[in-house]
Amino acid sequence: MNKEIISQLMLNGKISTSEKILLKSIKSMQKVLIKNHKKLIKIALINLVSLVKVKQLKQRRSQSKEFPFIVNKKVRVPMVLKSMFKSFERKTDIRIEKQLVHELLQASKNIGSNINKRKNIYEYSFIKKKYSHYRWF
Repeated sequence: MNKEIISQLMLNGKISTSEKILLKSIKSMQKVLIKNHKKLIKIALINLVSLVKVKQLKQRRSQSKEFPFIVNKKVRVPMVLKSMFKSFERKTDIRIEKQLVHELLQASKNIGSNINKRKNIYEYSFIKKKYSHYRWF
């Protein structure tokens, strides 16, 4: 699990900086909470994982259609980490370590912006499921 987080956190190809960010965030998590940080990270990622994604299918002469598909098990966690770290880039005034701790704590409690994004994806895929008879379904 740590390798996946480090690979998604990597800035400018430097593994050492991503490892430092992860270690600082784990230390600050342990100061705030009494719980084990590994369990907290697992709970947060389980709450954030989206099983469905909406994809666009381009057709030759007509407009592209959107349809939901089930995400592969290998892609679920990296997809969640990418979306979580993209939200960090927007907020530049707060350090990345503090943002990571804050997002993981919110995700473990089932609140926050990433949880709302996941719910919106589920609602939108439910609306678009009329195209589910194409290709993979």
